[in-house]
Amino acid sequence: MKTSYVVLAAAAVGIARLVQSERQHRQRLALHAEEMHQELISQAVSNPELRVMWTAPGELPDEEYTNLLHCNRLISFLSAKFRAGLLDTASLRVQARWVMARQVGRTYWTMLGSFRDEEAVDRFDRAFNTIMADEHAAMAAVDTVAT
Repeated sequence: MKTSYVVLAAAAVGIARLVQSERQHRQRLALHAEEMHQELISQAVSNPELRVMWTAPGELPDEEYTNLLHCNRLISFLSAKFRAGLLDTASLRVQARWVMARQVGRTYWTMLGSFRDEEAVDRFDRAFNTIMADEHAAMAAVDTVAT
């Protein structure tokens, strides 16, 4: 009887290690993908030809699109930190409020928040988008009262 408990405990520890290893691997992949994404945005910001290529004709003036790219860079960074567990819900909410307190943050979310919802693949993306949308709505309400 004691041997079976030892075997079960060893199996449980082994499974827990596998699950933890898989989660850490996924976190590393997500952070690496974010690193590549940040590099692409950096190139688009510094290269007018890339900006033109990714902007629909007549959609936005170049300066405004560049500002949205900078905002995308920050929001994507916050998303990666949230996914990796470096931001909890409360700290993400503080960061989201800070972003949405700026006009460029509200403009970005108004234009692209629905796209982020469409591309959400899991509960982390959906939770992140919900927090960002909540803070956007709160700041939009403040804008409405102020005008």
